[in-house]
Amino acid sequence: MKMQQGVGLVQLMVALTVGLFLLLGIVTIFVSMKQTFLSRQSMSAVQTSQRMAMIFLGANIRNAGFYSNPAVNSAATQFPAGGSFIAGQSIVGTGGGSGSDTLSTRFTADGANANQGCSAQLAANNVYTDVISVSGGYLTCTETNNTAGSAPVSFNMVSGLAGMNVQYGIDTTGGGSETEYLTAAQVGAQNYWPRVKTVTVTLLFNNPLSGQPGQPTTVSLTQTIPYMPGM
Repeated sequence: MKMQQGVGLVQLMVALTVGLFLLLGIVTIFVSMKQTFLSRQSMSAVQTSQRMAMIFLGANIRNAGFYSNPAVNSAATQFPAGGSFIAGQSIVGTGGGSGSDTLSTRFTADGANANQGCSAQLAANNVYTDVISVSGGYLTCTETNNTAGSAPVSFNMVSGLAGMNVQYGIDTTGGGSETEYLTAAQVGAQNYWPRVKTVTVTLLFNNPLSGQPGQPTTVSLTQTIPYMPGM
C-alpha cells in the first residue's frame, strides 16, 4: 500500500511567502484608492468653497452703490464721505497684492434682495458698509448698518482660504471702459476710485494636496466682476 505524503516545510514557507506578497499588494492598492478618494473629496470641497465665495463676492460688488429712487436721491447724498470713502463712492480697498487685500462696499438695502450684504436680515432703505477680507482661514465679511449707527458684525462666509488679492479696472481716459488694472494702493495714490469699472478678485485657497510632489501650497481662483454703481 502506497503511503500519502503531506506538504513539506519548504512548500509551506513558499506558499506563505506568496500569500504575504499578495496580501501586501491588496493592502497597497486599497490604501492608494483610499488616498485618491480622499484627495478627490478634498478638491471637490475646495471647488464648492470657490463657487460659494465667488457667488457672494459677485453679488456684493454688483450691489455696491445701489440705492432706491434715483429721481429723488443721488449717490453723493446717499453715500456721504466717511472713512476711506469719498462722497458718492461705494467701493474702496486696501493692499498691494500681497494676499492680504481688503475690499469695502456700500449699498442701500432694498428690503427684498436676498443677495445684498452678508447678513440675511437687512433693514429696508438703510445704508450698509461691508468690509471683506481673509482672516483666520475664512473669507470674512464685517457689516455695519450706517443708518442705524450700530456696531459692526462679522460673518465667516467661506473657509479654507489663505489670502485674497484685488485689482481694479480703471478708466484712465474717460472713454467708459477700463484701460488698466491697478492695486488698491495704486488706485488710492492717484485718486482713481471714481474711475473704477471692474473688480478682479483672486482668492487663494489652501491646497489639500500640497503634501504631494509638485503640488503648490495654494490654489487660486480669479474672477472679474463689473462695478455699476446705482444699478
